[in-house]
Amino acid sequence: MVKKIALCLLFLMLFPMQINAANTVKVSFIRQGNLWVYDNGTERQLSYARHASMPQWSSHGDIVAYAENDSLMIAPLKGKPLLVEHDVTHYQWSPVAEELAYISNGILVYYNVKTHEKKRVAVGVDQFSWFPEGDRFLITSAAALAPTGWGPVKLYTVSKYAGLDVKKVEAFTTLPAENDSFFAYTTSSFKWSPNGQWISFIAIPTASMSADANKLCIITKEGKAFQVVGDMLNVPNWFKWSNEESVLAFINGEGRFATENKKFTLKEMPVFKEHVFTPKGFADWDFTWTEKDNIIISRVPEAGWSNDEKKRPLPFLYSMNVKTNKQSQFTFPQKGLGDYAPVYHKATNQTMWIRTNRKQANLLTRVKDTKNDKVLISGLDLPENYYELYRWNEVFSVYNP
Repeated sequence: MVKKIALCLLFLMLFPMQINAANTVKVSFIRQGNLWVYDNGTERQLSYARHASMPQWSSHGDIVAYAENDSLMIAPLKGKPLLVEHDVTHYQWSPVAEELAYISNGILVYYNVKTHEKKRVAVGVDQFSWFPEGDRFLITSAAALAPTGWGPVKLYTVSKYAGLDVKKVEAFTTLPAENDSFFAYTTSSFKWSPNGQWISFIAIPTASMSADANKLCIITKEGKAFQVVGDMLNVPNWFKWSNEESVLAFINGEGRFATENKKFTLKEMPVFKEHVFTPKGFADWDFTWTEKDNIIISRVPEAGWSNDEKKRPLPFLYSMNVKTNKQSQFTFPQKGLGDYAPVYHKATNQTMWIRTNRKQANLLTRVKDTKNDKVLISGLDLPENYYELYRWNEVFSVYNP
């Protein structure tokens, strides 16, 4: 018996691909306006109101938060959807616990899923993110318009237990006031480098200006050494820290047309050394870090704007090594199809992405070191298209433990 067990273990070590990796993947997605999950190789519908969007997995992968019009909902994998709050603008799961924070009418609230207890944290909040430890928040107070012009955006830290006590709100930093080279009305959410030393975010001006240009910024964990490192669209998925190093990757470039002037760029901290990887004649979009030095990115032939959809190019995926700059085409979609929004699933060593003809969308997957593309989920909804920019986080989310 012992020998048989040993032989079985040896077989699994030598031939791990015999295990169906797709069965260990969890994906929440929107189909016909409803929330669905793909879990353990099967699909299950969780909502039926036909107005779901923006699914987000909890840190333990047991619950999906999502928007239903302007309301915040949660859907346990086993159970019925539950209304959390109306009039919600932003929400984010704790990185370490089954706690959900959100903004409703300018008030930051955190919600304990197990006890259903809601605790108000702070007022006058326009944006926020949890700190990596899950005990406090970094929050944004939007700029105010005065007779002398726009005031500065201010950032604060606050404990999740503050209970609206203003004495527990601490100043973090103040962004530059409006000037010829910088203007911010608010910020995006915040992202920490792997070592926790650096924080990145987008400084966002008023809506009409934001459609064409926003400032990507970096600051230290102490709120010091503020730097503007690039100009980009207001797409939070377009800036991401490396999984292992203080290297920030982002899509640099002004202009609302996604098909031009969008360059994949790296900034190395703390020296702010810059590298640009997009070849001449191309524009880069969504990307994912796979391993330490590797990126999978959605790339399109650069083109001016055309009102004729058929004349606008469709993207394909490229693989690149950011140390050697070795780049190779990763997918080869048929004519009339494009590949978007790659996501690397570390636990199963596979890359997933959207393939669409702009009318129908499927989620495809490929395990590393193979060339076998497989449709994992079919019939996803498409987010709205804004000058060829699709915000795919509105319609699917992969749980990455």
